[in-house]
Amino acid sequence: MLVVVAGFAVISMTVACTTTVGHAGARGVPGGSGAADSRADGRVGARTDGRVGGRSDGRVGGRVGGRLENRSGAGGHRVNVLTYNVCAADNRDGTCTRNLTRGRRKLWASRVAGLIRSRKVDVASFTEMCYAQVNLLKRELPHYRMVWYGIARGGGNKCRRLWSDLLTTKATPPPDGKRFGMALVLKGRVDGAPLRRMLRVDRAPASENTTIHPRGLLCARTTTGPRRSVCCVTHISDTESPRQVIDIVARYAGRSPVILSGDFNRLPEDRQLAPVYGLGKGEYTEVDAVPNGETDRAAAPTTRGGRKIDYIFASEDDYRTAGAEVIKTRPELSDHRPLVGTLIMKARVP
Repeated sequence: MLVVVAGFAVISMTVACTTTVGHAGARGVPGGSGAADSRADGRVGARTDGRVGGRSDGRVGGRVGGRLENRSGAGGHRVNVLTYNVCAADNRDGTCTRNLTRGRRKLWASRVAGLIRSRKVDVASFTEMCYAQVNLLKRELPHYRMVWYGIARGGGNKCRRLWSDLLTTKATPPPDGKRFGMALVLKGRVDGAPLRRMLRVDRAPASENTTIHPRGLLCARTTTGPRRSVCCVTHISDTESPRQVIDIVARYAGRSPVILSGDFNRLPEDRQLAPVYGLGKGEYTEVDAVPNGETDRAAAPTTRGGRKIDYIFASEDDYRTAGAEVIKTRPELSDHRPLVGTLIMKARVP
């Protein structure tokens, strides 16, 4: 099923419900330490009127393919989450070259901010991002908070070449001097120092000729509904294990609820994802999960190449899932697609 609204197409949708609701019309799904953050000035903000309909400037002004909702009527605060690998500096295979024309780059901030507004997103995470895009989002979302982590200077030259022509003289430089990395965009305030951590290589590469890229993890404490939560984003390859990530997150979060999202470069059935994709057996649940305690091998792909490798996980003791969507932007802005999901906060057991 493909629903098109104001520049976005919903490729697949999973909704939590007391009766069976189809995934794309088919299946039923139920409901450390780090350097102190300079916040990049970065409070980012959005309209929450939720009006339906496209705007003349191309931004999304309402729901995209229908609101994800818990129709069971059960209580609990709703948290809307988005994760998106934006491939801002292209890659060695050139799979994003056609997405980085000046025309599409000029649309990027308004389209992404429109999606955040229309879906009333509380927590958004971005990987393979250029800091210039943070500056562009600030203008679109002045009431959100942004937390940045520059991973490497290697992509900085590409970021400067591809994105600097869209910036104004008011643009701020990256607080850590690195133009390529990852970011969190949060509706709630940021409490305390975020965690910024480079990951170690703890798994052998696929071959001796594999280029090992620096990978990292970014977390921040924020308020989502009635409780303070920890929100994290990561981007790992086959040389960094998911277990390493969740161990670091656990030490930083303590007993706080956790939302962990990003590009894990692994399919749902990968055994390494068992600790986070456990569905009753692991420590987390995932927004596109199925109810029978197994990974969803039919989950909609989050890449142009047809793979699901982007995820939104949440600590299973604190959240239950209420549906997810994979959204295709019009025009296409990356070789990945935004994944948007809704979580319902559970009552805390004393």
